[in-house]
Amino acid sequence: MYRVRPPLAGRVEVKGGLARLLTELAAPWTVNVASCLILGWSVGHPGWGAFVALFSGLLPMLLIGRGVVRESIGNHHVTEHSERHGLLLAILGMIFFALVVQLVAGSPPEMIALTCAGLATLVGIALWTSIVRINASVHMAVWCGVVAILAIALGPWWWLGLALAPAIAWSRLHLDHHTVGQISVGAATGLIVAPSIYLLVA
Repeated sequence: MYRVRPPLAGRVEVKGGLARLLTELAAPWTVNVASCLILGWSVGHPGWGAFVALFSGLLPMLLIGRGVVRESIGNHHVTEHSERHGLLLAILGMIFFALVVQLVAGSPPEMIALTCAGLATLVGIALWTSIVRINASVHMAVWCGVVAILAIALGPWWWLGLALAPAIAWSRLHLDHHTVGQISVGAATGLIVAPSIYLLVA
């Protein structure tokens, strides 16, 4: 005998699936990797784009995955405030190392500026997290910051990427990973810090 699922339950399930999909697609590591590859290719240095993508996206995600496997981190989005402090320091160290290599080896200025912008944005998130004790949304900080940088570096059409920010914010709210305040702080940090540092360094 078949059981008819209530329409409301079906809608809730669909919304939950959509929220998870948006959260994964807009995850900081995927956005960082994509933006590094796009900028590196656009300025004629895809190798440097891949290098920065490694240290700003792939290696941090591997570190988080290791923490999940060892059960020191609850999930790969690191939604628990207490789990973020040491992790943020470790990722800051990775990105700083990448910046030093770029400076020594003569990376193109656009890639150095992108790395500096990412480093500064992460410092801002770390300050919100450890000093102010606000669990600012890294999803929103990275998405908004990357859109702003690509718009400055490659053309104003990239600003259209901000049209997706409300959907990403909704996904974080729907999954109960952040509050409206935490999402707003993350978005503001990305929009203000990332492009400002990029323009200062580039």
